[in-house]
This record gives sequence, C-alpha cells and structure tokens, in this order.
Amino acid sequence: METIKKIPYGAGDFESVQLENDYYVDKTTYIPQLEMNRFIFLIRPRRFGKTLFLSMLHTYYDIKKRDNFEKFFHNTWILNNPTPERGQYMILYFNFSVITKDKANVQNDFNHYCADTIDHFVYTYKDFLPPILTEQVSKKHTAHEKLHHLSRGLKESDTKIYLLIDEYDNFANSLLSEYGPSEYKKLTRTTGYFKQFFTNLKDMASGSASGLARMFITGVSPVTMDDVTSGFNIGNNISLDDAFNELLGFTKKDVIAIIDYYASCGIFNLDRENILEIMEKWYGNYQFSKNSNEKMFNTDAVLYFINKSFNNNSLIDDLIDDNLRMDYGKLRHLIVLDRSLSDQGKTFDELNKSVKPPLNRRESTLNGNFSRLKEIMENRSIVSTIQKSFPYERLIDSGNFISLLYFFGLLTFKGDYSQGDPVLTIPNETIQTLIYEYIKASYEDVDIFAVDLYTLRKKFRGMAYEGNFKPVFEFLAFEINRQTKIRDYIEGEKVIQGFFMAYFGLFDFYLSLSEEELNKGFADIVLKPFYLKYPDIGYAYLFEFKYIPRTNDKKELAAKLKQKVEHSRKQLLKYAGDENLEKMMHTGKYGRVNLKKGIVVFHGWEMVHISDG
Repeated sequence: METIKKIPYGAGDFESVQLENDYYVDKTTYIPQLEMNRFIFLIRPRRFGKTLFLSMLHTYYDIKKRDNFEKFFHNTWILNNPTPERGQYMILYFNFSVITKDKANVQNDFNHYCADTIDHFVYTYKDFLPPILTEQVSKKHTAHEKLHHLSRGLKESDTKIYLLIDEYDNFANSLLSEYGPSEYKKLTRTTGYFKQFFTNLKDMASGSASGLARMFITGVSPVTMDDVTSGFNIGNNISLDDAFNELLGFTKKDVIAIIDYYASCGIFNLDRENILEIMEKWYGNYQFSKNSNEKMFNTDAVLYFINKSFNNNSLIDDLIDDNLRMDYGKLRHLIVLDRSLSDQGKTFDELNKSVKPPLNRRESTLNGNFSRLKEIMENRSIVSTIQKSFPYERLIDSGNFISLLYFFGLLTFKGDYSQGDPVLTIPNETIQTLIYEYIKASYEDVDIFAVDLYTLRKKFRGMAYEGNFKPVFEFLAFEINRQTKIRDYIEGEKVIQGFFMAYFGLFDFYLSLSEEELNKGFADIVLKPFYLKYPDIGYAYLFEFKYIPRTNDKKELAAKLKQKVEHSRKQLLKYAGDENLEKMMHTGKYGRVNLKKGIVVFHGWEMVHISDG
C-alpha cells in the first residue's frame, strides 16, 4: 500500500518535499516561460510558496545536482520536458529573512551573513572557479569586497551564476516598522550598505562577459527595491504579468485535488463542497493579473486547514493560522506609519520637530492612509491602477498606498473595470478579519479607543444564540460616550457602519457583509451565520444604520429620527423578501436559524435609537 503523502505545511526545501513523500503541487511547468527573462523580480503576499519555488529553481539549475535530476524531479512536468539550461549554473542563494531586525546589529549581521554565504559559495563551487578567485574571495573580510572580487573573477569563468534572493525586503520592512524612516534611510540610501549590495549586483550583471547569468528576487513589497536599486534597471518585474498569475499559490483545481486525495486516504472526513466553499471564502479569491480568469488560494492557509483537519469530523476552531496573523501583524505599522490622526498632513519627522517632548513610535502609528484603509473597509472595494514601483517617501500618495495594500495581499483584482481602471477588492474573510484587527489595534495604539473584548464576545454570543442584539450596540455606544477621543472620528453613516463592522469582524460567529445586495437594494449590514462552524447558532441579522448630524434643535431631531426609523423599516421589509435570503441565512426550510432585523440611529457620535425592524 502506498504511503500517504505528508502535508508540506511551511516547507521551503524542495528536495526534502520530493524525497520525503510530501504532497507537491507541480510548478515546474513555468520554467520555460521564466527562461524568457534573465533577471526577474516577483512580489507576492505572505505564505504563498515563494521559498519553496526558489528552492525548486535552485535544485533544477544547480550544476552540482544535475546528475540527480530524475531523483529530485520525479512526478513533475519538467522531468519529461527539461530545458537546455538544466544543471548549468552555480547557485548563489540569499535568504534575507534571517537577518537580525535589531538596528544596532543589523549592518554587522547583514555583512556576516552575506560574507558567510559567499564563502560557502566559493567553497561549494571551487571546481568551477579559477583557483586564484577562490583564494582572493576567501581573504576578503566584507561582503561588498567579496562580491566585488567574485564579480570581476567570474568574467573569466565558463560557468556563470544564477542568483536567488528570497524575502529581499524582510529585514528592511522590519526596520521601518520598528524604528521608523531614519533607520530605513540609513539602510537604503546613497551610502547604505544594502544599496551598495545591489550596486555590486548590477556590476555582476553588466557587460557581455558578466558573471551573473540569471537572477530571481522575491519579496512582499516593491518599496525597498525602488529605494535601493535606482539605476538598477536590468530586472523584469513579472508580478502583474498575465502569464504568471498562477505561478505561486493554488488554483481551485489544485485545492480540489488535495481534498480528494486525503479524502480517498480516509483521513479527511469533511464534506468536500462545504469545505471548498469555506476555503474560497477564507483563503481564496486572489487574482494577480487584472486580465486573468483564475482565482488563487493562499498556499500555507490551505495546507494549514488540511493539516489541522486530519481525522476531524467538525470544522477546526481557528480558521486563521496564527503564523499568518503574526506575519501580517508585522506589516501593520507599514500601513499606518508616520502621521497621527490629528496631523494627517505631516510626516513623522516634520511632526516630531514641532512636538515637545518628541513623539515615540506608539504615539504616531496612525496616518492619513489609515483613513484610506477605513474607506476601503466601508466600501469593500476601490478603483485604482497598480503602481509597480515607488519609493518610501511617495507612500503618502493614495495610488501608491493602494498599490502597497495590493502587493501585501490586502487587496486583489476583482476582475471588473470601472471607467477603464481595475476594481480592487478585499480577497477573503481572513484578510477582512486582519484589517478589522488593524483598525482596532491602531485605535488602541494612539489611545483613542479600547474595549474589553471578553465582555464584548459574551454579549455577541447572546446575540448569536439568544437573539438579543441590543446589548452589543449599547455596550459599544456606551464606550464611545465614555472614551471621548473616539468621537472626532464618528461622523457619517458610512463611518458608523465601518466602526461597528470592525468590531463585529473580530468574532467569527458571523460573516459580516456590508452593502449586501438584497431584493434590488443594499442592506447596510448583514450578519450571515457561520453555520458550518456553529451549527447550533440561533439567529441571523439584517441591520439598517442611519445617521443624523449633530443639532441642538430637539424638534428637528425628533422629526428626522421618526423619518429615519420609518424608512429603515420599509427597507428591511424589502430586503427580507429576497428570494435567496433563506438559503443564504440558513433560515426556513434551509435551517433552523431565525432571522432578526434591527434599526440603529446615531446622532453624531451618540446612539439615539435602537429597535427591532
């Protein structure tokens, strides 16, 4: 009997995956297409299989491993379709995720890591290098010197380098998020050691007899690459190319094959159709080319779910992998960095000059782009082109900020256009939940708003199982009244909706939908029961939110309130008549969930009405 394949969750070593009977989704079909470009730059979100893909390229092109081709590439497409360049290169591989994030030691650690990597390279490939070059490189002390001599010496070598760099921007992003722009600039600007590293790479790739034949660089953001590679115009950024939409991640066909394989082995017992629906909602819907028809799934998220579901007859407790949550947590400060909520027109450095004592990082974590993030959450989509390259200073430009959200995987192409430009949308429930957490944490970072989540979850449970929704709204409304700093940001119907959505989204009893189309209208908030995880959940909800600007005229307020409530009742009655609502909410003949309707009205920052609809 064939041994059941292991789940390669978190695996980054292609050879181990192949030799230890791990499940491998074949990506070798892309090798001929990639060979059309000599120097490649690819941006993909966290946990999409970048490291494993680079490891596969390493094994395929390594001149020292060419005699083991069949051993490593069994059951892959490339085994029967090898290219002439197979096993033709010396591989120089850097993984910058191992560099320390401590600003006091990062330069020394970078130098030591790169120097050790280059020394290991010349030792590994000494039989393919001029003897004098191996000796010269070994005697040099700094990575820059070693790289410089390697570059010059390789021009006399018949065997060239394939350079692989994984997570090129990892430690740079960490420096920026932890210590701010000043440390980042030291790293990336004219005299920065990181910038000098890429200057050396350009030298290696220059000229007809260059020692660098091919290069593949991966990361999660184009910002650092723009900052460190001015004049480094040899790389081809394939991140948005139609041909490489499916290069990383899993297709729907891949996910179905994985589910079917482990179901056939008798260790995956959950219903395929239901699980596929959950995976699409929580891990799927990424599109990396605006013209593609294929939606992609996050690789590690799918493998995490499959791994946790072995021999289970019920849905796993936590659909979001803690590792993914931590990875995205590291990015949060890059999104909300440099300006406070009340100083949205100033950079951190400008603001810091006018404030005594100077601001610390905690006091300056929200910026003008925070408002943009909230706007995206409120509308669930935004129309924008994607900028493939921009420096850190231009991150304050809305188009660049939206592009950064796209590259991080917080937005993706929807597949639609609006007046010629692509529509971007939040891909799935995992990302939506993480953005809710960003917003909540960002309020807390600047001491604007914080609530007791234990108490709020308890009230939310009552809402889900007892049909008592008012305590949830009353609790949050009370905290808004008590914590006065938040009041400046509670203005307008969309803002109110977005605020409550952010806190609803912290708990997974429901899928929180805003502006959901029902019966030719758009309901403000729909709380769709997460029935597969909570099969005993009792209630689903439709809510209408209304907003009345602040006024001191009590008669005017009373008249507007009456009007808003009456209009809301009519809207909710219409939405409740949608022919697909029962199936969507698991009510009626589709389940035993009860549908409730609610009306919430705010007068400025104050909740003045809450009732059944």
